Amino acid sequence: MIALDYTVFIQVVAFLFFWFLLTRLLIRPFLGLLAERERRTEGVKSEAALLKEEGERLGKEYELGITKAQGEAKALKESVVQEARETRDRLIAQAREEAAGMLEAVREEIRKELQRGRGDAAREAEVIAHQMAEKILGRKIG
Repeated sequence: MIALDYTVFIQVVAFLFFWFLLTRLLIRPFLGLLAERERRTEGVKSEAALLKEEGERLGKEYELGITKAQGEAKALKESVVQEARETRDRLIAQAREEAAGMLEAVREEIRKELQRGRGDAAREAEVIAHQMAEKILGRKIG
């Protein structure tokens, strides 16, 4: 059986003294370090969460900016293409008008040449007819 004598009292006092001493010198500073570490970890976690949110916001802004720029580029492209089509159509119409004018001028020139040719042919036919009549009659005619 366990005997209770003065050594138990000394052991209890020694235990309480060392417990108080270790609590002051080791356990409280260690718990303080753990609390500081936890506080810093939470601070870093919250800062990381804020940075993540900021990154997501900036990513959305970037995507929105890209989408907006693509829309503006598409509109600008359509504008340039439309302007090019209008210029092309205008140039084609102008070329057709010029071609029609040239064609009409060439037709008029051909008509004039044809009339000159007919006049020349009629005169030559008259001269030939006159020469044939002179040969047939054997004398000079008028």
